[in-house]
Parts: sequence; C-alpha cells; structure tokens
Amino acid sequence: MSLTNATLTSSSYKSPVGRLTLVASAHGLRAILWPNDDPRRVPGVADAKKGTSPIIEATIGQLDEYFAGTRHDFDVPLDAEGTEFQQSVWQVLRTIPYGETMSYGEQATVLGDPNKARAVGTANGRNPISIVVPCHRVIGANGSLTGFAGGMKAKKFLLDLEKKNAPARLPIRNGNEDPRLTEMFSKGLTGPNGNPLNIFGVLGNHPDMLKRWLVFATHVLSKNTLTARDRELLILRTGWNCRSRYEWAQHVEIALRCDITAAEIKAVKKGASASTWSPIDKLLLTAADELHNEYALSDATWRNLGDHYSNEQVLDLIATVGNYHLVAMFLNSTKVPIDAGIDDDPDLL
Repeated sequence: MSLTNATLTSSSYKSPVGRLTLVASAHGLRAILWPNDDPRRVPGVADAKKGTSPIIEATIGQLDEYFAGTRHDFDVPLDAEGTEFQQSVWQVLRTIPYGETMSYGEQATVLGDPNKARAVGTANGRNPISIVVPCHRVIGANGSLTGFAGGMKAKKFLLDLEKKNAPARLPIRNGNEDPRLTEMFSKGLTGPNGNPLNIFGVLGNHPDMLKRWLVFATHVLSKNTLTARDRELLILRTGWNCRSRYEWAQHVEIALRCDITAAEIKAVKKGASASTWSPIDKLLLTAADELHNEYALSDATWRNLGDHYSNEQVLDLIATVGNYHLVAMFLNSTKVPIDAGIDDDPDLL
C-alpha cells in the first residue's frame, strides 16, 4: 500500500559525489536523490517533511562506511515504490557484488528475457535508492559507462571506489594455515609487517602450484641476466599494458631502487613513444609491447635486440614479459588488494 508524503521524512547528506537527499518512510528507506535529480524520476517524495529518523540515521552511518571503503553491503530496510517489473529489476541490482559489474543484457537474462535490455535500462533509471541499490554497477555490453541519474562523473567515482576497496575473490592465507605455506613464507615473501604479501597469500590457496611457480619467478626477478633497470622497465610496461594495479604499484616501488626515476615511471605509461627514452630503452619498451600485442617479437626487434643483448638476455626478456603477464592474470582475476603502505595509481582505476 502506498504511503502519503506526510509519512515521509527527508534529510540532506554531504557525500563525495555531492549533497544527497535521503527519504525514508516508517518502514524503510524510500529514496536517495541526487543534487540535480529530476523530480519526475522518483515521484511522490518531493513533499517529504525535513527531519531525521532511525532509518535515516542508520543510512547515514552506512553511507559513511561505504565512502570510507569499509562497507560493501547495506542492510538498512528498504521501502521503494515501483511496478512489479521495476521491483524485479531492482532486486537483480542488489545481487551484483561490490566491485563487480553487469551489463543491461546480462541483467535482462537473469530476469528470463535477454530481449528486455532496453526495458531493464529504463527501470534502472527509475531506481529510487541510488548507491544502496547499486544501479551504478550496470554498464554497457562493451564495458562503457552508460546513463546514470547522478551523472557519469559520479558513476565513475563509485565504480573506482569499489574497485579500489573490493576484497580478493580468494582468501589471503597465512603460513599457519598449511605447513607447506609455513615453509615458503619462512624464507621470505613477506611485507614489512611480517605477513605474506597479498599476492602470495592468495596464491597460497594452491601451495603446490605456488612452490613450483616460485622457482621460475625467482629466476626472473633475482637470477635474470638483464640489468635490474632493464627488467623493471619491462615489468612496468607489462603491468601497465595488462592494467594490473597491484603489479604496477609494487614495481613502481622496486623501480625507484633500480635507477629508474619518477619521471621515467610516468613515461612508461606512454611507452616507447615518450621522448625521454634512450634508443635501448625504446627497444625494450617496443619489445614489451610486441609481446603483449602480437605474442612474438618482430623480425626488426629481434635483430635490434641481438645487436645489444646476448641470446640468454633475449630469452630472459621474453621470460620476464611472459611471467608478468601470468602474474597480471593471477592478480586481475583474483582481485588481489594492494598491500598496505603501497600507493595505488588512480590512472589504473
């Protein structure tokens, strides 16, 4: 049964995406409205009485936690009004996990009719409880950001916030959970706090694989015939090409200790075309791009590498780029969070 406006309470909430209006009934949260929201989008709430309520106070507390990156789900009671179809669409929105996205077509398929993507999009646009009912997690089939009542800037902010704070898809294990991990972690693989780095904690879900991979990874990182500078240029470019936040962030720290300047790290993002590079640096970055894009070195790059590097070094170059493609696949697929004390790069959000 529909409630009248006299039973609704509204309160203003200052957020990182603008001043929002929270509207609640006696039964639950009715709406979260954007600063310049179209009053026709969520009818029946414009005349809500200004004030507060236990539901509004609970919502404010949970929004504070959400924007701080510590809350991934909301559990305030909801009291959205809509048609049966709209309610079914909004219910699907609530099943999209924090830090993940779904296309309109996928949402329609969940509802049983993939041909209703347009109708689903319209219903999403009428979602009255923004953020809490996460319509911002719905994107175009090609991955593009699409219409959003709060605007594209707000949508990107919310998606970036969640991407940055999303938990790993697998638990981060410690050495005391498995004797095989105890042995490996006792030899290193840990951060300043003594705990295993997050990548090793996640790969610790398969201790035998981790042990065998570490043999190759140790060669690439510690026994490589390339100089540390050359190795880190290759790794940084590969991390950038693979859009791997963790890989990039960790190796920015390492690169600074390997005769690579902050300006050069920034130039890695542009690749071989940046004006800062020496001919050898350009050659390395070109090789990293060719291996990323074509899975092979071109004839010209192979000849040029042979003029400056030994056969062992060229093979180590390929091994370095290949290994860090594998690492990026692990990191990106399992969504390993960046370790404490390591700076994230907003360009990769």
